[in-house]
Amino acid sequence: MKLELKNIKHTEWASQETHCFQASLYVDGKAVAIIGNDGQGGCDYEHDHPKCKVDYRATMKAVHAYFKALPNEPSEWSEDGFPQQLEYWCAEQINDWLSAKELKRKFKSHVVYQLKGTGALYQTKYHPTVTKGEWVVDRKEAHTRRILNDMPFDEALTLWRAS
Repeated sequence: MKLELKNIKHTEWASQETHCFQASLYVDGKAVAIIGNDGQGGCDYEHDHPKCKVDYRATMKAVHAYFKALPNEPSEWSEDGFPQQLEYWCAEQINDWLSAKELKRKFKSHVVYQLKGTGALYQTKYHPTVTKGEWVVDRKEAHTRRILNDMPFDEALTLWRAS
């Protein structure tokens, strides 16, 4: 089962305890549901998508059964972990979308780089020679660095999230 959240609308100022968002849930490439949350700490709501061409109730029942069949998510608060749910998956997708949006915005105005041997990321407005995202020795600064702006975006995003 291939799940995707598309057409994400997120409202930062209204997000208090949870993300305030609305998005389209696509199951196996077909629009099925509108999922959202008002940001006040309650559960996500879901209802049929206006472009839904499949049996909405049966498909959503299958989606929830899919998550129920997955192994529990490990947690430091519970030995058995927590059961996976569509709501948790949606929150994770929103977090990923927000991280990607933030990194794209940062790339427009700054150069983001990592020094070898550190997990920390640094930023500057100065853009040295293109490195293709590989480790390069900077003779002036006497250190080895790689520039995230020059890497494939997915790799840069993984490093951005880890820092």
